[in-house]
Amino acid sequence: MKIVILAGGYAKRLWPLTLWRPKPLLPVAGRPILDYLFEGMSPGAVPILSVNRRFADHFAAWLSGSGYRAELVIEETRSEEEKLGAVGALAHLAERLGIDEDLLVVGGDNIFPFTLGEFVAAYSGRTLVALYRLGDRVAARRYGVAEVRDNRVVRFVEKPGEPPSDLVSTACYLFPARILPFFSRFLREAEKGKDAPGYFLQWLLSREEIEAFVFDGPWFDIGSRDAYIRANLHFNGGRSWIASEAETPGSVIEESVVLGRARIVDSELRGCVVDEDVNLVGVELSQVIIGRGSDIRRVP
Repeated sequence: MKIVILAGGYAKRLWPLTLWRPKPLLPVAGRPILDYLFEGMSPGAVPILSVNRRFADHFAAWLSGSGYRAELVIEETRSEEEKLGAVGALAHLAERLGIDEDLLVVGGDNIFPFTLGEFVAAYSGRTLVALYRLGDRVAARRYGVAEVRDNRVVRFVEKPGEPPSDLVSTACYLFPARILPFFSRFLREAEKGKDAPGYFLQWLLSREEIEAFVFDGPWFDIGSRDAYIRANLHFNGGRSWIASEAETPGSVIEESVVLGRARIVDSELRGCVVDEDVNLVGVELSQVIIGRGSDIRRVP
C-alpha cells in the first residue's frame, strides 16, 4: 500500500497567510498541520508528499528538520490557475510513479481524531471513504454528502442543495489498485469545474462499491480563518494561541492566533489571525487576518 499526502494547493481563502507559506505547514498550537498527520502513521511509513513547485523548498526544509521521512514529489505548478487539482494530482502520480498498489490518500490540511492505522484496519478491499457526522444538514451543503446503509455508500452528492444526510466526506480515502486507472478516465469525462474528489466519488459509485468509515470527534478541515482559529483553540485548551516571542502589553486578545514576532499594544482583537512582524497600536479588530509586516495604528 502507498500513502499519498496531497499538499499541492495554494489556499487562496487564507491569503495573505498562505501567500508566502504552504497551508499544510501553518502552525496549529505551535506545530505544523503536517505534524499531526504524520503522528497518526506507523513508525516505518514513508508517504509520498505531493507538493507544488512554488513551495517545494518549504516542504524540503520542514522534512529535513522534522525527523519524519517522505518521498517529495513536485508538481510543476506555481499558481492556483496551473494546479492539477486533487484527482489530477492522483492521476499524475499514478502514471509518473507507476503505482500499482492500493492507495491511501489524505489531504495535507486536515487533522483527524483517528490514526491512519485505524482507518486502514477498516479496509476490506473496496474503496473506503472517511465520513464525518457533521450534525447539521444545512452546513453539510458545503461538502460532499453520503447516504449510508450498512456501512455502504448508496448515494453520494457533491455540495447538494438538499443533503441526504449529515455525513460529509473528508480528505481521507483508500482506493484499491484496480481503481487507479479510473482517475484519468474520470478526468476525460468530467465536466469543466467538476473534477474534485467528491465528483469522482459520485462518478465512481455507479461503477464500484464504496464503503464508509464513519467517525465523530474533533475534525479540522483547515480551509478558512474560522477553521484555523478553531483548531488552534482546540489544541491550546480553548485559549488564544499567542507565540512566545509576541509582545502584547495592555491588549485583550480573544479567540485569536498570533504567529511569531508581533507587537500588539493597547489593542483588542477578537477572532483574528495575526501573522509575523506585525505592529498594532491602539486598534480594535474583529474577524480579520492581519498580513505579515502590517503596521496599523490608531490615529490620534
